Amino acid sequence: MGLDARLGALGLALGQVDDLRIELENVRWSRWRARRATVVCRDVHVNPPATLVSSPVEFRVEVAHSDIPELQLVSWLPLTVKLVGSELHVRLHRWLPARVFAVPELPRGIQLTGVEQLDDHFVLTGAAPVLRERLTFGQLAAVLRRLASIQSRTRSDTTSGISIWGT
Repeated sequence: MGLDARLGALGLALGQVDDLRIELENVRWSRWRARRATVVCRDVHVNPPATLVSSPVEFRVEVAHSDIPELQLVSWLPLTVKLVGSELHVRLHRWLPARVFAVPELPRGIQLTGVEQLDDHFVLTGAAPVLRERLTFGQLAAVLRRLASIQSRTRSDTTSGISIWGT
């Protein structure tokens, strides 16, 4: 898991984190597995009472053809992947009908926005205009403590950004 955040002393004191990027590998997503998932939260801040807000949120997930159970037997064939609403239409050949797969539900109101096809995998992208997550005061204090301790260990208070990996 990787975490990349932009922090400043004043912003942190005010509950403002700016951008936060989270990268995960080998993610289980419903019945699917994903090689990598990346979530980028922009303009992250805390609103009273203890609500974490990000606006917007961008989502990207890489899925190998062989990691979709229904495609495992044919993953060696060249596939054409198309996103139609919240479904993937996978075609083995232009003269064969497409197989339709429902994409697992995305959390927190994230909507699918596109698909990019690569040789052995495809990349789904999504976004949400705003994400609001209510935290208990204990959870909020723990998040701010952790960010403050990372800030003090990595750079001086005048630095505008940090990068944390392996947390």
